[in-house]
Order: sequence, then C-alpha cells, then structure tokens
Amino acid sequence: MDTILLAFYSALLLCAAYASKNGGRTGKAGSAIFIVASISTVAAVRMSPSWAGTSLGLFAVDAGCLFALVMLALASNRFWPIWALGFQIVAVATHLATLFIPDVVPKSFQALLSFWAIPILWVMVTGTHKDRQYELSIGR
Repeated sequence: MDTILLAFYSALLLCAAYASKNGGRTGKAGSAIFIVASISTVAAVRMSPSWAGTSLGLFAVDAGCLFALVMLALASNRFWPIWALGFQIVAVATHLATLFIPDVVPKSFQALLSFWAIPILWVMVTGTHKDRQYELSIGR
C-alpha cells in the first residue's frame, strides 16, 4: 500500500474515532459518512482505474457523500457539517468540470479530487473539538 494512502486511512480512522467519541450523534453520522465514502471510493477506483476523464463511479460516490452531508447539515445544530458540505461541493464540481473538459490531465484530476478529503477531516475534528469545549464551558 502506498505510504500516502496508508497515512490517509490512518488519519481517517483517528479522526472518525475522535468525532464518534466526542461529537455525539453528528460526529458519529459524519464519521460513518466519511468511512463509507472512502470504502466506496476504493471500489469505484478499482472498477475504473483510469483518471483520464470523468469516472461515473467516483462521481456517484461523491454525489452520494454530498447528499448525505446535506442531510446531516439539515438535521444537525452543529456548524462543521456546513463547512464539510462546502468542501464536498468543490469535489463534485470537479467531476462536473471533467464533463465539459474531457481531456483533463489525469494527475490534475486525481489531485483535485483527493485534496478535499483532508480538509473535510480537519473540519470534522476541529468542529467537534470546538463544540465539545463549548458544551464543557456551559456545564453540559
């Protein structure tokens, strides 16, 4: 396994564990969304390993993740799902761009899609931490 991929999956598991433990219902749901999306991404990439254009499997995974984040943001009283939703919109927009620019450079396409996974995890952990601090300060 690639070192970068191993580092990402390690970060994913650590972030998901933190958010699940400290983030209540929203943290658990967000963690589940990101774990399922990551596993589904692996399956989609194996079905269509070329980055030389729009991958409908990856597009479906990212669109599904976008939908799940919309539902989470609407059902939650936390702010971090809205930030994560914003990052996911950019990822889906990248897919849409490849529909209009079919001769996209494969490495650029892969980099643009992969990049947004890290800020989403960072937002989940940071938001969960800030929510936790707030709850402790008001005595809940």
